[in-house]
Amino acid sequence: MAITGCKNDALVKLLNADGYQPLLYPRTGLVAPWVYTYKDRQLKPRGPISDYLPDGTVIPPRDTGQLADIEHHETDTKGASAAGSFLGDALKCIGITSAPKLDLSFTDGHDVSFSFEQVTYEGLDVSKVEKLTPKLDMSTIPKLEQDYLYIAYEYAFSGKLAMQSSSSIFASFKANAVSIGTYLDLGAQGQVKVESETKVSFAGVNGVTAAFACKIGRLEKQGRKWFFYSTEDGGQGFLAPGKPKPFLLERGVVLRVEEE
Repeated sequence: MAITGCKNDALVKLLNADGYQPLLYPRTGLVAPWVYTYKDRQLKPRGPISDYLPDGTVIPPRDTGQLADIEHHETDTKGASAAGSFLGDALKCIGITSAPKLDLSFTDGHDVSFSFEQVTYEGLDVSKVEKLTPKLDMSTIPKLEQDYLYIAYEYAFSGKLAMQSSSSIFASFKANAVSIGTYLDLGAQGQVKVESETKVSFAGVNGVTAAFACKIGRLEKQGRKWFFYSTEDGGQGFLAPGKPKPFLLERGVVLRVEEE
């Protein structure tokens, strides 16, 4: 599948502000750091960093933690169509790539907001990645791609997406046990739950979480060794003065990742 960028300004702005590159990458089990090539707007996973390190190299313990919910608001001026488009992309970000039905006509012009919930992160601190990269052997990656090497050193994961209404538009589903599947159906990949008169949630099956964003840096070869740069000014994180902007492959774009 060729990779294309897709725009969703509100989502991208929220994530870019925290140094994250948004991804439509419904894959589970990712463990940073992960190596990518990126050329002609194509982002392709090349495997974990351990594949390119000498045997016996110890990967430092990864940092893990909880992140705040990430919320996006849709105004009624955009209508159900815009909200439905956002919902479709957001579901892909939590691993639900195929939804038989996403009909938000029942919102009837009411404001709705979406939020990623149960958001966690896992990855390595930049300084730990910098200590590993001089040992890298990237000779197994075709030479034509070696000018475009990157490492995702942290992933953000979410297992739940919530849709909140400004009014009681879900009341009939809650009170009368009307099947919301008439409008929203995630098929075998997920489930929809009416949590209250104003809130519906979406989740993957069996509590599976998917990576929907990453922090990423650029690899550059100097002599025979590779060095890692995590900021837009081209400096290494621990040397950059002040508060430089984190490196991003594309600003204002949600990237789709090509599987091998």
